[in-house]
Amino acid sequence: MQVKKPVLASIVRTKGKQNILLTTTEEYNAEFLIKYKEIWRNCFHFQREQKLEPWVQVVAHGVPTLPFLGEGGSKLLKEEIETFNPIGIQGLPRWITSSEKRHDPQTRFGSIVFTVENEEKRQEILKQKEILIAGTATKVVKYLEVSPTTQCSSCQKFGHIGDRCSTRACRFCAAAHLSKDHSCSTCTITGRPCKHTTPLCINCKEEHFANSKDCETLKAAKLVHSTSEEGSMEE
Repeated sequence: MQVKKPVLASIVRTKGKQNILLTTTEEYNAEFLIKYKEIWRNCFHFQREQKLEPWVQVVAHGVPTLPFLGEGGSKLLKEEIETFNPIGIQGLPRWITSSEKRHDPQTRFGSIVFTVENEEKRQEILKQKEILIAGTATKVVKYLEVSPTTQCSSCQKFGHIGDRCSTRACRFCAAAHLSKDHSCSTCTITGRPCKHTTPLCINCKEEHFANSKDCETLKAAKLVHSTSEEGSMEE
């Protein structure tokens, strides 16, 4: 085999230096590296190679919390899902609901996210709309990953989306209503700001709209996002 162009675009050690991430140039791919691993395997110390696959995840809402609170709860939850549903989970399911809230005696249900083998399997699960966990039919939806800079359309805070947020805050005036319900007492304009609107950010309390790029809260969220990305890998 004769290679005329560079194969690798970058070589990165992950945090803790437990894994090595090889990124190919556009002309090549992971299958090519695996096929000809005998050529390059002596350049690194590793036990096995694996193609990096994107996570395919599903969220389940309304999962009973009590049966899975003790030690080994995530493992028990995985066994429960796989026993009573035609689902194979990759790794262990992860709670979205915080530990503090799950241990609150008033909390009976929470939400989890789990990984399945591929997109085809996820679509099969989503078509069912529900899976059975601890005798309870729990709603399943597609997992949407959000970054620290993602802004909620309901409360205007950062780090989550508005589909399940019950807090209301106007993007324009910070009042306790949805932005679409914003209205002016002077003119008839609704759902958007007008010349009479006094901007106020619900986050940093400054006189600008909540989605302004000048918001100090947004700038802090961007800093967290960039720091987390840089910290996840090291040269």
